[in-house]
Amino acid sequence: MKGASAVAATAGRSSWRVDRLALLAVVCLALIVRFHAIDVSSLWYDEAYSLVLARETPARIWALTALDVHPPLYYVLLHYWVLLWGEGALPARALSALVDVGTVLLCIKLMSLIATRRATWMAAVLLALLPISVRYSQEARMYTLLGFWLMGATVALVCWCNSPGRMRYPVIYVLLMTAAFYTHYLAALCVLTHWLFWWRSHRQESLVLSAGRWVMANGAIVLLFIPWLPSVFDQLAGKPYFGWIEPFTWRFVLLLVWQLTDGNEATNLLWQVWLALLLLASVLSILSRPAKASRYNVLLLGYFFVPTGVLLFIAVTTPTFVPRYFQFAAIGIPLMLAVALDDRWRSSRLLCAGVLACFLFGELYGLAALTKVREANGRPDLLASGIQTQSQQGDVIVVENLFWYFPFTLYNHTGISPRIYVGSFATKLWGYPDRSGWALVAQPDQSILGDDSLTELKAKRVWWITHTQKAEDLSLVSHRWKRAQTLSGGVIEARLFIAQ
Repeated sequence: MKGASAVAATAGRSSWRVDRLALLAVVCLALIVRFHAIDVSSLWYDEAYSLVLARETPARIWALTALDVHPPLYYVLLHYWVLLWGEGALPARALSALVDVGTVLLCIKLMSLIATRRATWMAAVLLALLPISVRYSQEARMYTLLGFWLMGATVALVCWCNSPGRMRYPVIYVLLMTAAFYTHYLAALCVLTHWLFWWRSHRQESLVLSAGRWVMANGAIVLLFIPWLPSVFDQLAGKPYFGWIEPFTWRFVLLLVWQLTDGNEATNLLWQVWLALLLLASVLSILSRPAKASRYNVLLLGYFFVPTGVLLFIAVTTPTFVPRYFQFAAIGIPLMLAVALDDRWRSSRLLCAGVLACFLFGELYGLAALTKVREANGRPDLLASGIQTQSQQGDVIVVENLFWYFPFTLYNHTGISPRIYVGSFATKLWGYPDRSGWALVAQPDQSILGDDSLTELKAKRVWWITHTQKAEDLSLVSHRWKRAQTLSGGVIEARLFIAQ
């Protein structure tokens, strides 16, 4: 009897060591792929907006965010982050990357609660290499932070259901869900998943979580979010613009899984459809599980399909199909695949291993495609560097589009404050003249130029920053301006005009 106990104890210690080593390997893998070339591409508008806003005090961030379309928590955290580490591309994006690695750890914890050990580590590797997670972990935006809060809340919910008498779990759940709502309104879609899970479990009496306690927890989330509600109404009154999003087509639905797990445009259609069929097969496998093993099926399936279904339904009438909006839900795909493969592993080991290898190959292929995504961005850093080298006293810098104004401002060390053109042929982003990014333009009376202001410029040299394909520029305002030079910055360029 003692011998059997000793063997079991030794096996347990060995298993514990293997798990620790596996955890270390997954974390290292996740860190490597997320920090690889993280600062190669220049900061683009959304990231630059985040950093410019993060320069403000938390109170100002609260007020200015109310003039945009998102809640303020990410910007407040970024404010303190850049105070410590600086506002360059690497430190700013490092916050998102580290948070996303934290999400991988939370997913491992969730799988350890609802699935087998084998399924947990399969999911861990798939999550570490998931292209959409890697892509948005390399942006100074709030999407990975949202995923972190929501996965943390989901883990807290499962722990609460397993130990309904432990009060710390509902408190943690409320705080994490509140943080998610203060990060992005898409948190509401995860709440729908949690409600569906609770309702299904409550009907089956498989989980002891009373309606009173559940409603009380959700009521606490609402109460904590009330201070921001006036700003929500103000944002809605501002009529956010979605015209930049492509209209909905059914092709998007067919290729959705490919966009979230691979995204390589060089992938052929057969592979793209195969990924969707693989997800469908995983769903059917999970639904066919015996009742004893299906306790968390609704949560597992709903984490991806509820937010995705709602967003696609809204997209039919209002464009909302943007891959980054699905980032937090896409985490559910590796979890479902891992559980489905684990269920069939004993009976079809070779087939499951082949499917796993194919999916991993697709992820690696998608990671390779991220290089092309980085190269597609403009290079305001190159323009700022070139202008700094060649600028002269009295030069004026004019940016034709707010989209490039903030990125150029962050890289600008010329000592010349750039101005932004809003005249007859300008490309104006939503919110003009005093909402969204326009609210962050310093000294707008001096920084914003119309046609009349351009005509009255006393400068002899003007650097005009615009898209490479846009023909309209300073030469249309007056024939006295002649282009003398052009600096290239990818999809944008700086045209030097000299007064004749």
